[in-house]
Amino acid sequence: MSENPEIEINSSELKPESDGDNKVEIKLSETPTEPKMSTENGQTNRGEVLSKRKQKKLLKMAKWEEQKKIKRQKEKEKKREKRAKEVELGILGPSYKRKLLKANKMENSTNLVSVAIDFDYDELMLDKDIAKCSKQMLRVYTENRRSNMPIRLHFTSIRENSRIKNSLSRNDGYTNWDVKIHEKPYYELFDHNSIVYLSSDSENVLNELDPNAVYIIGGLVDHNHHKGLSLERAEEKGFKTARLPLSEHIEMKTRSVLTIVHVFEILLRISEGKPWKETLLQVLPQRKFKPNGKRKHSDSGSQVDNDEETTSKDQQPVEKKSSLEEETNDNTVSTI
Repeated sequence: MSENPEIEINSSELKPESDGDNKVEIKLSETPTEPKMSTENGQTNRGEVLSKRKQKKLLKMAKWEEQKKIKRQKEKEKKREKRAKEVELGILGPSYKRKLLKANKMENSTNLVSVAIDFDYDELMLDKDIAKCSKQMLRVYTENRRSNMPIRLHFTSIRENSRIKNSLSRNDGYTNWDVKIHEKPYYELFDHNSIVYLSSDSENVLNELDPNAVYIIGGLVDHNHHKGLSLERAEEKGFKTARLPLSEHIEMKTRSVLTIVHVFEILLRISEGKPWKETLLQVLPQRKFKPNGKRKHSDSGSQVDNDEETTSKDQQPVEKKSSLEEETNDNTVSTI
């Protein structure tokens, strides 16, 4: 008898079965034991045979999930330690500041000035201008929300199924905003004797704010296609009109038409007790006026920058890169 007898070996027991697509069947002993997978013996619950690449991908995903849980736990522990140190030092943390912000509502404010934005111009705007108008609504709300003395803010003519309403609805939770949203127009909501419609074309100058008045800002983004429309509509209804005292305090080099956000923030700062000149210099884009007080003249009169800045009714394009310019990314503006 030979010392090394030949042993017949079935080659099928050594080679994995292949279906021609580089898919293999793995024996139970070869199944990885590190992270748990939703497959057994290289097969899914449906009995599908997985490729080696797919199995590696699933293993990697399972391992990543386990590491993510550990990482999040470590981050929570770091936050707790950081907050504990802040408490020892008497530092107010973000959670406490957020609670203070939530408690800072219009009904608790000592500011009695009321401002309503009139969005009764849905049919006059293009879809892209509706979107810009909606972004300005978001910015106005944010400015008021973060103020120490929020104004009584109203959005009017937000009708059901209107384009401005549909655009506003894209902001999750807008119904919980600290702002009064009305379907009715402003003239059906407020005493007519208290209404003051703001328009850059008005001959009346607004030198001080009346807490018993309701100041209306036109919510129209039209890029000067409907010049003087807000003044015309207000005068037809017999309402008082006024313009901001821009030229009385600074030398303008462009037309005195502003965005919804600019007009609102000016009213907000003045209602907080700040002087006109300081407020205008702080809020308006720098290129709207000359620091040396000289007015820019041209044969055709003052010019308005032709840019993509969103504008209000009688508030036309203003300078790009202003302190209040809205970025295209929706995440640049946070709401509370």
